[in-house]
Amino acid sequence: MEDLAGFASAHPAFCDPKLVRVPGYGPVPSLDGARAFELSADNLSAFRIAAPKDPNTLPNMLKMGPEAVAFYVSFRLVPDRWGIYVREGALRALKEEYHRIIWRDLGKYADRNVDDVAEKVETTLVLDYLLAHNRIHFLVDRAAAEWETQEGAAKYAPYQAAWYNAPPKPVLNPEDVGNIEEALANLESFRQYINPTYADGVAKLVEGRLDERNVNEWKAFFIGGRFAVEMANVLSRQPPGWKDFGKFLNRKTSVGATNYVRIQYSYNPEMLARGQVELSRRLSGRTGEVPNLFKAEVPDFPNVYLL
Repeated sequence: MEDLAGFASAHPAFCDPKLVRVPGYGPVPSLDGARAFELSADNLSAFRIAAPKDPNTLPNMLKMGPEAVAFYVSFRLVPDRWGIYVREGALRALKEEYHRIIWRDLGKYADRNVDDVAEKVETTLVLDYLLAHNRIHFLVDRAAAEWETQEGAAKYAPYQAAWYNAPPKPVLNPEDVGNIEEALANLESFRQYINPTYADGVAKLVEGRLDERNVNEWKAFFIGGRFAVEMANVLSRQPPGWKDFGKFLNRKTSVGATNYVRIQYSYNPEMLARGQVELSRRLSGRTGEVPNLFKAEVPDFPNVYLL
């Protein structure tokens, strides 16, 4: 794929700002004051949210999903500053919600002050959710650009016009999801939370800081899937499309000796493949067999900016 920063000047017909939308917004929101944020280990470890909490964040997420906190701006629209933009005040609000969820379950297992650890855990979980979600928007955009240069026909703008704000309808199968891009973006984020390796890495942050019994409770919360269940509930309150990520999951319930109902999630490879192919079909504009855009070479991560 050619240099994405030069795509708009090389292919202006595929980059009309009147037709190309920012997912969740439409026209490009104000980017005034944005500053680059490097995703290095040192920078992430030292990161502290400076902005005050935006009180409208959680209500806005019920209307527009995580785009209320972080959104993707295409290289078609802002060639020199394209990437993922994170609203810092909204980030603080979402982080505080994660804190509430985690400490509602784990506060009683903190026998010593672990505020610094909690800060790292919560910031990691929130940023990973937002970045994984918006990376899917980038993959869709990039795949469309590649097909456009190969075929000489617009793909991205027609797809957005037809499908991004498709009216909701009952969803029985992956192919029924109206805004399947947002569903798969939320699924990509959620898959981290049900990944035992990822959960183990998060839980290890409390090792050596709490008594062993309490460390095990923290590990059980993340590795055992209780945190994933909490987040599935949060995501299910988002709009149609966003909340339909559950159509690509297996949900298993079991009842313990104390009548406690345990829920576990795993992703369903067959449903995921069908969803990916359906999104590829919609983006390509074809009716026959199409290449799966998710099977292409994984590109570099987009630039990230704080607003």
